[in-house]
Amino acid sequence: MNRTSLRSVLLLATLLWAGAVGAQAERPFRLAITGDEGTLTPYTYVTGYPGYELMTLIYDQLFLMDEDLVPRPWLATGLEIVDDVHYVLTLREGVRWHDGQPFTAEDVAFTIRYYQTHPLGRFTSSANRVVDARVDGDLEITLTLEGPDATFVEAALADLPMLPRHLWQDVDEPRAMAEAIGTGPYRLVEARSEQFYRLEANPDFWGPPPAVGTIIAPIVRDETTTFQALLAGEIDAAVRPVPAGSVTSFQARPDLAIAQGSGFATTLLILDVTRPGLDDVAVRRVIAGAIDYRRLVDLLLLGFGTVGTPGFLHPDNPFANPATAEPPRLSPAEARGVLRDAGYLERADGTFAFADGAGEGAPLAFELLAPANNPTRLRAAELIAQDLAAAGIAVTVRSMESEALTQRVWPDFDVSQGRDYELAVFGWSAPVNARANLRGLLHGDPAKGTLNLAGYDDPEVNELADRAVATVDAAARRAVLWTLQERMARDVPLVPLFYQDGVYAYRPAAYDGWSYMAGQGILHKRSFLRR
Repeated sequence: MNRTSLRSVLLLATLLWAGAVGAQAERPFRLAITGDEGTLTPYTYVTGYPGYELMTLIYDQLFLMDEDLVPRPWLATGLEIVDDVHYVLTLREGVRWHDGQPFTAEDVAFTIRYYQTHPLGRFTSSANRVVDARVDGDLEITLTLEGPDATFVEAALADLPMLPRHLWQDVDEPRAMAEAIGTGPYRLVEARSEQFYRLEANPDFWGPPPAVGTIIAPIVRDETTTFQALLAGEIDAAVRPVPAGSVTSFQARPDLAIAQGSGFATTLLILDVTRPGLDDVAVRRVIAGAIDYRRLVDLLLLGFGTVGTPGFLHPDNPFANPATAEPPRLSPAEARGVLRDAGYLERADGTFAFADGAGEGAPLAFELLAPANNPTRLRAAELIAQDLAAAGIAVTVRSMESEALTQRVWPDFDVSQGRDYELAVFGWSAPVNARANLRGLLHGDPAKGTLNLAGYDDPEVNELADRAVATVDAAARRAVLWTLQERMARDVPLVPLFYQDGVYAYRPAAYDGWSYMAGQGILHKRSFLRR
């Protein structure tokens, strides 16, 4: 969206808002987002960030993560864990859905069964940990797990959006459900495809009062347009972090404020390890070793970031293994030596080729997909291509719209559908890292490895990943996770590039109640509630 189109969208949204509530009402808060997020139901939102965070302004969870990533009671007020597998939950009184119907334990049981029977990666994986949901009363339910689960509270109870049984029980195709009705602090009152969303404060919200009366979220795909609009006063905040080269100028603006902290969102190079060449761990190690990670952070982020670790977890994550903190480095000569030792043939033009098999003589060359609307990731792809060329691996960068790229690497967000890419610059939002969700990234069973875009499958790693989830003792779980990170560093199923610091600019005159969630930033439910 260009500036002229953005002004038109904001004018339309503002006129519709003014016509609905009257000209004397508080001006809406304008938050630019990066793409269309469907109808903002749990089955139609698109991205982990910002889509999930916007969706959870409408839908509540049983627990809610606080700013320090500790799960706190939310729709549930009490939890008793009996013999490691029975979770007895007491629900909050007086909670109502946006249409006025009461929220009860029947809704919780229904929600879990619905996610189980209507597959949806992230939520189905969490719901499948429950083997029985017994309603013990209007406000009490007992969940029985398939086994001990150290991550159940944060990965399921603090993640699953509750669904209203009375509206969803007859819905067979969940992605066709267009009505977003939850118990959350905001109601979705308008959604115009590829234009904007309008959310209004829920006057009957059971919890802390919503801090902003109206949120208008225009869709602005272009990064430059986004920040030009912020500087011009056309929007009040953006979900994008400020580009590194603009941080100083934004800090100098008296009408803007900056919220800054570490970021757990991970930018990585993903590889389809089932492809010829990429199925060879020696080639993957050369790819990982040839990349100049420090150059990526210094050049693209101007130092506002942290170099990726081979074990995926951010160094600030309490489960990060210090032994996998430093990415490998191979000089071009060393990288070429590894390829020669692995049996690849060096050609006259300096690139390598397959030496035998069906691909004999074919160049060791790959297509690298990168999102067109993310200049940082697109430039990262170009720099990676340069590094790999020096190592003898030919790479062609292909720029694509982010939705098309996602469909290639993660069709319909379902890894069981396979994949259609070789290399891609991709990203996982902060919760994947914060929750140390290594099973999701690595497990060969699509029902467990719901984020395994590489097609990686190793029986020993699968067993370790299952054990990491089932191990309740924190020290023992850390030991298993450390071993998993060492296997990731050895097998290179993916290549973490960097973690960009969160640097968010906003207009404090419009709203100044943000709180910064560790590793994630300012866009989360608690930021929009009065404290």
